[in-house]
Amino acid sequence: MKNSKIFGLAFVAMLAIGATAVPVASAVKMTAESYPTTLTGASDQGIGNVVSVTAGSVSCPNSSYLGVLSAASTTVSVAPSFTGCSAFGFPGTMDVNECTLLLHGAEGSFSSTVDFVCPAGKEMTLTVLSAGTSKCMLHIPSQAGLETVTVKAVGAGATRELTLDVNVTGIKYTHTAGTGIGACTSGSGSTGTLTAKTLITGEKVPSGTGHVGIFPSL
Repeated sequence: MKNSKIFGLAFVAMLAIGATAVPVASAVKMTAESYPTTLTGASDQGIGNVVSVTAGSVSCPNSSYLGVLSAASTTVSVAPSFTGCSAFGFPGTMDVNECTLLLHGAEGSFSSTVDFVCPAGKEMTLTVLSAGTSKCMLHIPSQAGLETVTVKAVGAGATRELTLDVNVTGIKYTHTAGTGIGACTSGSGSTGTLTAKTLITGEKVPSGTGHVGIFPSL
């Protein structure tokens, strides 16, 4: 009985030691050689930004992003701008209405989730017009935890940049019916997708005074 108790205590101690030895996964951080660093981004026009919803597909190839990295962080906010859009066979105008994209580093991997963050009472809207006639209005409100953005470093030293491969699913949206041939109907869904590839560059503050290497770290 005595030996049994000793063995039991030793086994519990071994489990405790093993538990403390397990490494804790950390989330990927956006890191720069110096701070603050201005973040500027532009989409690969070969891929652009393509949003797919039940009404059809929206493409905004001339897209840019702007943010500031004040310290190594697992969250980074960037303000997007979408131009040159087309939707459902017609030209479209995307108004971001002060909405931003908030990237969250995922634990243990160089990937990220993204939030669409809009001021109270606002949302991103796409207006589709043809000859002055509304064909559709797409509304994308605030939402969180959308997956997935893969983060990768390219270049070396001060020229290090980040590529973001965006393959986001589960986007919530609504669309308001337009009129005439080719118009969308009213509807909503939570299965929208966003596909894009973006290059993010670090620049000294004030902007334009030199590059700063940026890279992901765990």
